[in-house]
Amino acid sequence: MNAKPQSILQHSHEALNGQFRNEYTDNQNWNQYYENLVIHNGTPIYWAMKSEPIILLIHGAGHCAMTFALLVQELKTFCSCFSYDIISHGLSQRKEALTMKNLLSECEAVIEFIRIKCPNTNILLLGHSLGAAIASKIKHQSYIRGLIVIDMIESKAFESIQIMDDQLRKRPSLFSSYSSAINYHLYNNLIRNPTSAQITVPHYLNDKLEWKVDLIGTKQYWEQWFEGIQNGFDTFPYQKMLFIAESDRIPAEQFLKSRYPIHLFEKSGHNIHEDEPVRMAKHISDFLYQQRVPINSSETEKLKQLGIIGFRPKVLSYKIELKDII
Repeated sequence: MNAKPQSILQHSHEALNGQFRNEYTDNQNWNQYYENLVIHNGTPIYWAMKSEPIILLIHGAGHCAMTFALLVQELKTFCSCFSYDIISHGLSQRKEALTMKNLLSECEAVIEFIRIKCPNTNILLLGHSLGAAIASKIKHQSYIRGLIVIDMIESKAFESIQIMDDQLRKRPSLFSSYSSAINYHLYNNLIRNPTSAQITVPHYLNDKLEWKVDLIGTKQYWEQWFEGIQNGFDTFPYQKMLFIAESDRIPAEQFLKSRYPIHLFEKSGHNIHEDEPVRMAKHISDFLYQQRVPINSSETEKLKQLGIIGFRPKVLSYKIELKDII
């Protein structure tokens, strides 16, 4: 019985066509995807400036800004992107408790940093999992003109607390190599895109190849993370969009009554942005134009004057058509 996990890892190594048989040593540099990195009050903030608007990408528990590497690679062709490593994650120098109060305070500080750099550019918040909870609960501001949630439904999150606990206790506490950690994520469908797994997984581990974040130790915060997400999403006053990986994660009644785009990624796992970054980027591009999201303060004023019917944002379009990626 004790030998089974090892044989599974060996099998997965073979099943991936040898792609990661050689030892992984290149800890993918952030500047292959972002243009700048600063440590601001202990928080690593990454960005790539292209054009307006700005999308602030907020990662989930146990992850870091590099989880958005491939998505940012696509998004930065038509907008600007900022991301950051939340408390205790990635390159963060902060060690406060992962309470929702602390997480919201940090995110608000990042938004303030962005506003100092780009005072007239509007911001959209994009959050995955815990990041979606943060994005949904941020205080509403006139310059935050969009909310994009990736695979986080409050009711389903509460239902899955025990499953989450069981799954986290079963995962390895350390790995023999970066390659084995990458293969673990792929074999268990935690990430289904080998390219993204190779980029992101090494950033979740410390120099001893242990997890940087003890997610079991954060269980005491889970309820406060999840509570209020749906209300925050429903009361957000501007344009919003939801990405989900499984149709049963959203009640049919809510799906039918929704007044916002919902996109189902049935071939993806929980990390949709890693599994299908090109398709997600296309939906975000369409969202900006079709939902008529004003990209800066001048456009916000034009929207007030013209109304939603007469207004068209001057946003760049994505170069890839949806028919090319489905």
